Amino acid sequence: MFTVVLVEPQIPQNTGNIARFCAAMDMDLLIVGKPGFFMSDRYLKRAGLDYWEFARIRHEPDRDKFFDSLDNRRMYLLTTKVRRPYTAIIPQPGDYFLFGSETAGLPAWFLQAYEPACYTIPMKNPGVRSLNLATSVGIVMAHALAQYQFGIGG
Repeated sequence: MFTVVLVEPQIPQNTGNIARFCAAMDMDLLIVGKPGFFMSDRYLKRAGLDYWEFARIRHEPDRDKFFDSLDNRRMYLLTTKVRRPYTAIIPQPGDYFLFGSETAGLPAWFLQAYEPACYTIPMKNPGVRSLNLATSVGIVMAHALAQYQFGIGG
């Protein structure tokens, strides 16, 4: 239904948890650029448990090529740099949801170029800079899937 895009993720356990979530919810996972780990990493595999056969994971190693290919896609960029809440997203099947790396987020130039597509998860405590990547993906994607009864109901 949707594609979760991780741009240069750095922590294998997060990516493994996200892959497991995508497998459970029947979503594609696209890893863009150079991740901070090898796809054979044992922490990645352990976080995904025994669900790898259900995961649809693709890797686009060329980050710039991927960014250039997005012009005609419906996409949402998740960032801490805006105030527009993710709950304002009205998703449609086939949409892309982009999440940046745990250490750098999405590139500033990319956020500026697509500012109307930027959304955030509001946080009550201003002292907390950001949420864990896997948690963020779970929050945003569960909300998007709920708009379609998680693909399992009326």
